[in-house]
Amino acid sequence: MKPRSIKALDKKELEGLSTERLLAYLKKLQRCEEDISKSDFSTQEVKQLEGVIFKSSPEWKSLYKTVKAVLSTRDNVNKT
Repeated sequence: MKPRSIKALDKKELEGLSTERLLAYLKKLQRCEEDISKSDFSTQEVKQLEGVIFKSSPEWKSLYKTVKAVLSTRDNVNKT
């Protein structure tokens, strides 16, 4: 199994997603591994990937903050 990466979306792209899609994107972000030092994957495997991989990265932190900010502008999702 290879490490997972998440394509980094900018704020405009995130705002264009439906609330359900945005929540799914947030869930994917939350599933990222903590740090490369705690990962089973080699540095070489990680270097081959594009996108956000680890929660410890500045990209992940910025993206997470942006997703949360966009979600805070949305109405609650009805579960009917």
